[in-house]
Amino acid sequence: MRRGRLRSWALLIVSAATLGPVGAALAQWPYGAVVTQTVHNLSRTAQVDPMRNFIAQYGEACVYCHAPHAGRSERPLWNRELPNGPYIMYPQRTMLRDVQPTGTTRLCLSCHDGTIALDDVINPPLLRTGPNPPGETIELCARSCHNGGSPKGGFNWENVWFEDDLSVHHPISVRYDPSRSPGFQPAAAVEAAGLVLEDGKVQCNTCHDPHTQANRPFLRIPNTARSLCLVCHVTTPSQRTAHFW
Repeated sequence: MRRGRLRSWALLIVSAATLGPVGAALAQWPYGAVVTQTVHNLSRTAQVDPMRNFIAQYGEACVYCHAPHAGRSERPLWNRELPNGPYIMYPQRTMLRDVQPTGTTRLCLSCHDGTIALDDVINPPLLRTGPNPPGETIELCARSCHNGGSPKGGFNWENVWFEDDLSVHHPISVRYDPSRSPGFQPAAAVEAAGLVLEDGKVQCNTCHDPHTQANRPFLRIPNTARSLCLVCHVTTPSQRTAHFW
């Protein structure tokens, strides 16, 4: 009997340890540490009024961006068409930039440039609810609820969708080359601090991790007192763009 009770307690402890993080994650919406508990989980957004009437509910968090089979060839397999622009790019200045966005930045722009519907995917799941054909773009989000306090506590998404003008944001698709300017830290130090240089370039995913809100807004590391900025910049940059460049 005693052995049975010990076994029962052991099962309860294991269950609590297993369910605990899940319960904690559910309480973290929309700033959770896992993607299912962030606004990038559009399956959850699609269940909330008024968005249930504008974007499809696919019942899966990953499918709005990723496809395990028959997606595009970008890594990881991408379940969205890529936008073509053209975009207004940041001036050249000290860093060599691409003529148009490249790499992971184009993946981000497939939602964030406001030209492709949030639920417009290459391979939608068989089971879906919501509008058909694909519904609204991120422009609706930024111009209605998420505009800095309506509803109360709403996150200010202004300038998080870009249209075609990228010049007012932190430069992307630029080669990180500290030899061109004394104002930048060594590339090795940047990557050691937790940021990502994609093929030697600054892209959206250099500073942002789209899968977690552990550091808002989707930052790879905290930006307390501009600490993230100072990973790359020798001195604190002035606030001159929407990304505080």
